Amino acid sequence: MKILLTTLAVVILGILFASCGRVEFIQSPPTEEKQRTPTVFLASTTPPTITATLTPSETPYPTTPEQATIEAFDSLCIGSKEISMSEISPNGKWIAALCYWKNGKEESPLQVVSLDSSKEWNIYYRDYGKAHIGDRHDGIMPYRWSKDERYLYAVAGSRESGCCWIGGKYILLVRLDLETGALEELLNTTNPSTTLRNSFTISEDDNYLLFTPVTEQSYDFAVLDLLSGETRIIELEESKPINLEFAIMSPYEDIIVLPLFKHIEYNDYVIDSLALVDLSSSEQRILVSDLQKGEELFPIRWIDMEHVLISSANPNTFHYSYEPPIKYWGLNIRTGKREDVDKP
Repeated sequence: MKILLTTLAVVILGILFASCGRVEFIQSPPTEEKQRTPTVFLASTTPPTITATLTPSETPYPTTPEQATIEAFDSLCIGSKEISMSEISPNGKWIAALCYWKNGKEESPLQVVSLDSSKEWNIYYRDYGKAHIGDRHDGIMPYRWSKDERYLYAVAGSRESGCCWIGGKYILLVRLDLETGALEELLNTTNPSTTLRNSFTISEDDNYLLFTPVTEQSYDFAVLDLLSGETRIIELEESKPINLEFAIMSPYEDIIVLPLFKHIEYNDYVIDSLALVDLSSSEQRILVSDLQKGEELFPIRWIDMEHVLISSANPNTFHYSYEPPIKYWGLNIRTGKREDVDKP
């Protein structure tokens, strides 16, 4: 038995030695060309911001709230070639638009519409023209809205040569009752052969209409009380030309300050002096006199009960950059003295 075990061990050892002497070649896996690892950019989870480039259309976006409101009214000036001019009332309840060349007819009415579309009024020149019924160039324009929000004053402009310099800038003034649609004719000089070129202004408080005569008269201008309907005529102690577009009436007292002109010619106003007219006492005084060309003083508005803001430039004309800078003063109506004021 011992011999058997010894023989078995020798055989096993022989096999082991034989296997160690044999050399086995292990084949390596084929070498592959190493590929560049791609760079991966991770997308942000935040949505990208997209900037849109708008291409202008034939109809531009409204540039003002007024224009946007007007364009929102599909019923405004239907059949008209265009809306020549328009404005919204200060209280934001009404739109007034000049409808140019409506329905291809020779007329351009003023259309007044409430923003809630409950009321609509139209004013036509043909209803007031005395020399002719007018054409598409005779349009009615908004002039001013009353402070009590009851009325719209509307005008028709003159087409006469030199109209806007020697008086007669407007040839028609009417007042529209916004609630009822009732129209009141206040001034009418649409027939140049029978009426004078006149000028007018409405007091700041809407109580008075100041106007020069529409026909040949002995007085210089009249004051219509828009509340009572009474008219008062004024004869100036200084007989000089006037244009009431430059006159201002006090909101505190019945006092008017207006310029007296040396002459009124085409594009050449030359102011001689500034006058005061007190309607209550009938007093008339010259506040500033002997003004020369280039030294004119124009009343702008009332500052308080005793002072009027005056300017060295005509407020009704455009001021060019190459012209001398505009100067302002406060004119004391009690003393006639000029006082320095901050630029308004």
